[in-house]
Amino acid sequence: MSKIKLEDIRKAAIDKGWTVISEEYKNLDTEMVFKCNEGHQVYAPYKRIRDKWECPICKANKYFSFDESIKPKKKGVQRSIGLDQATHITGYSIFDDKELVYAGSFESNIEDEIKRDIEIRNWLIQLINNWKPDVIGMEDIQLQQFNNKTIGVTTYRTLARLQGILMATCVDEQVEYVVCAPATWRAHCGVKGRTRSDKKKSMQMKVKEWFDTTVSDDVADAIGIGKYICDNHKKKVEVFNWE
Repeated sequence: MSKIKLEDIRKAAIDKGWTVISEEYKNLDTEMVFKCNEGHQVYAPYKRIRDKWECPICKANKYFSFDESIKPKKKGVQRSIGLDQATHITGYSIFDDKELVYAGSFESNIEDEIKRDIEIRNWLIQLINNWKPDVIGMEDIQLQQFNNKTIGVTTYRTLARLQGILMATCVDEQVEYVVCAPATWRAHCGVKGRTRSDKKKSMQMKVKEWFDTTVSDDVADAIGIGKYICDNHKKKVEVFNWE
């Protein structure tokens, strides 16, 4: 068996999205310093790391790998869902009051737009039935402008139809919904940037700052929308006159 070299460990770390900080390696029991893909420093011998690239800080972070089991809603808690709907990938987040309890995305690979809209509608119905939200927040659509010209009209029409279907689904399922402008929820979350790409990256950095985990831009936006909804929209309470 050939002797392991520091360069071999560096290559193995890169394959896992990690980096090696240590500049010296003697044997498998040598304590080394690594940096995980979330930027945490991990102190361990290569013997322990090589079979299971696991960061203790990430392992202890409940947001790093969400428990996929559906959690029952506690009494008196408002459950909010944030949706970042798109033509193929819909990011979503679930908050109980101000606590993020789940975040993920739903992807449809159906090319036919009507059939894809039906699939997304059916997915949303199941999401509602499983999680039983009090309110759903979805990002409003907007026409894009570039050099004083309107662009992306076809995409706008596609998203407008999908938004209408999502709103109608909320009504059918008797769930309150809120449509929020992109500029509004982004300002609430402190998102910066001039271009759409810059703003999405900024929101990803916010999620990293708040929850110490890296997510896709679709999920990051859904978390931002969900946070805006849970911070600003409380469920309606019926008042009864018993006299």
